[in-house]
Amino acid sequence: MIRFAFFALALAMPAAAQQVPDRAAAERELFGARNSDLVILRQPFLSDTDLATLQQMPKLAQLTYYGALAAAPSEGLQSEATRGAFNYHSIAAARAAALRDCDRARAAGAACAIVAEIRPRRFRDGRSLTLSQAATRALTGRDWRRAGRDAALAISPSSGAWGLGAGPAAAIAACGVADCTLAVAD
Repeated sequence: MIRFAFFALALAMPAAAQQVPDRAAAERELFGARNSDLVILRQPFLSDTDLATLQQMPKLAQLTYYGALAAAPSEGLQSEATRGAFNYHSIAAARAAALRDCDRARAAGAACAIVAEIRPRRFRDGRSLTLSQAATRALTGRDWRRAGRDAALAISPSSGAWGLGAGPAAAIAACGVADCTLAVAD
């Protein structure tokens, strides 16, 4: 009877509460926060000049992961429609944001396409937790310790926003976006 009650209680708990890792578990899943790589996705509409421009991007600006750059095929890379989304919590979210913004800005023609991605160094798909470069730095650095014993990190999967606080409620409030959810808690 006791086992049944425990099992029923476990099923009644929200799934998110059961899956939020503590800092140590989160750190094992995350990529290093020091470096990122630019991955160029060769699209048929990119000229040799466009490809050379993309290759120069890491030398011209510090690119934060997860990021994506989208361009309109009918307008090319050097157009007003080209949009980037950087410092998101997943490559999928960065892609979606860059495509959405590019499609809104393009004049006409075919839908925008992703031409480059910014990923953590040694990136591999399939991690159970991914955070933006800034949120990873906060989790693995002094900021986490300053948040106290009940430190928690909340993220917005759609915007890249994040917040750190003393407890889940404080982290969600610090995140400040409607879709913020708890990602890490001690």
